[in-house]
Amino acid sequence: MVGAIGLALSGALIGSVALAQGDPIAARKDNRKQAGAQMKAIKGIIDAKGPASGVVQAAAKLKELQLAFPALFPAGSDKGETKALPVVWSDKAGFAAANKAQDTALDALTAAAGSGDMAKIGEAFGNAAKTCGACHDKFRAK
Repeated sequence: MVGAIGLALSGALIGSVALAQGDPIAARKDNRKQAGAQMKAIKGIIDAKGPASGVVQAAAKLKELQLAFPALFPAGSDKGETKALPVVWSDKAGFAAANKAQDTALDALTAAAGSGDMAKIGEAFGNAAKTCGACHDKFRAK
């Protein structure tokens, strides 16, 4: 099972990087649109008080999207219709740290989802949403 998940994630990452080479801005927008849909789905499950199994699937997809996200900002992709601020490229360490924080928050969400405890899921989801917002505050135009 772990091998299959790893293979699926690898395929998604390779596909995202290939797409980014063609139009990284479009790839970023698509990535975040998908991530937003997963966050909305998780919020709906939390509001409905379950089932946690749906959160497991959505959290896995979020993690897949997040792992691909940093590679969607190659040099020169700051021009065009993008909300990415120049600080993404000028503060690479800060951008990497923000992405790492989101990775960590999504790992916690995945663990909470696996526990089936909706209170833990709600707390982990709130933390993931906060790290998402913190990145937007610094690296994304309003």
